[in-house]
Amino acid sequence: MLHERIKVERIKKGLSQRELGDHFNVTQQAIGSWETGKAIPDAITLSKLADFFVVTTDYLLGRTNKPKEVKKETITVHPNDDPMSDLPPEALERIEEFKELMRLKYNKKST
Repeated sequence: MLHERIKVERIKKGLSQRELGDHFNVTQQAIGSWETGKAIPDAITLSKLADFFVVTTDYLLGRTNKPKEVKKETITVHPNDDPMSDLPPEALERIEEFKELMRLKYNKKST
C-alpha cells in the first residue's frame, strides 16, 4: 500500500522520481525502491513525505483511505471567559430588563 500511495502522490504532483529524490536528498533509485516496495522510507522521511504530499502518514501507510485528517476544534469555556463577568451588577440588571423587553416585543414568555 505504501509503495502505491507514494507513487500516486508523486504523479499527482507531476514529479519524476529524480525530482522527488532531489527534494528529499535521496537517489532516484531510492524513490524507485520505495515505489516498488523493495524498501521503505524511515519514519522521519515518511513524515516529511506526508507533509510534502499534504496527506497523513496513516494514509500513506494504508491505515485510512482519507488523505487528510479532519480536525475537530474544541472550544472550552471558562467562567472568566464570560465577556459580561466584569460588568457591574446594575449593568447586568439592565441587560435582564432588555431581554425581558425583547421577549415581550416578540411575544415570547419569560423563562
